[in-house]
Amino acid sequence: MVRWIFLALAAVAVSAFAEPVELQMPNKVVAKAEYRAGEAGKPTVLLMHGFLQTHEFPTIQRLADGLASAGYSVLAPTLTLGVTHRKQSLACEAIHTHTIGDGAKEIAQWVNWLKARNASSIVLVGHSFGSVETLVYMSAQRDPLVRKLIGVSAVEGRLKVDGAQREKVIEELRALVKKGDKKLFTQAFSFCPKYLATPQSMLSHLEWTPERILKTASHLPIPVVFIMGSKDDRIGVNWIDQLRKSRLKVRVIEGANHFMDGDFEFDLLDNVLLELKSL
Repeated sequence: MVRWIFLALAAVAVSAFAEPVELQMPNKVVAKAEYRAGEAGKPTVLLMHGFLQTHEFPTIQRLADGLASAGYSVLAPTLTLGVTHRKQSLACEAIHTHTIGDGAKEIAQWVNWLKARNASSIVLVGHSFGSVETLVYMSAQRDPLVRKLIGVSAVEGRLKVDGAQREKVIEELRALVKKGDKKLFTQAFSFCPKYLATPQSMLSHLEWTPERILKTASHLPIPVVFIMGSKDDRIGVNWIDQLRKSRLKVRVIEGANHFMDGDFEFDLLDNVLLELKSL
């Protein structure tokens, strides 16, 4: 208990030193982030938020403060999703034109920003769908400075349908994209009852199936670790079992939910710190 109180107080102190950062992307859209400078020689952690969220999402903020208190430099960007200076979560009913590849390109820009700040090595940590965003980046344009990937509560972009219906939706979207059809597509997706997106945007997320996530993670030339909560009700059936059956390293926090909140935030921090120390 004393340790938890100490860490909580330290996190409050560190959060006061979070530096707001803005970075113009190649498409001229400006992205926002928070940077916490740490000790020289330690890896820098790039924290990626979940689906439609921002770097101010509680799971990200708690982890950023805890890692910074432990002396690590931490960069927590907000993906623009096509919105300049985005500082709020994007509504499900908004018109979504961004692809998952667009997010990967922004991660690449932030990695370059860290390199310009003389980061010695970088560890990517994604929460929820942010874990998939980091995988997409790693599979497309990994920088040698990135030495490890940690997926927390990793989950694919889920449709609320069975496997056969999912394939039917994907095939329909592929046909629309092939025709160049940009008519908006509405579908219950992730936590959204009605998600409004272009066919290309929706397809880019749906094509990252659990099978593709496992295959991509297994073939990366760096260590990949998944940290999951045993009480996570936002992941697919048997997802943790699938992770365990792969050759990937899996840490399961007993009793934790998707957001690793409450007392489990300290378990999450401990697990991430162990992975950073083993780099």
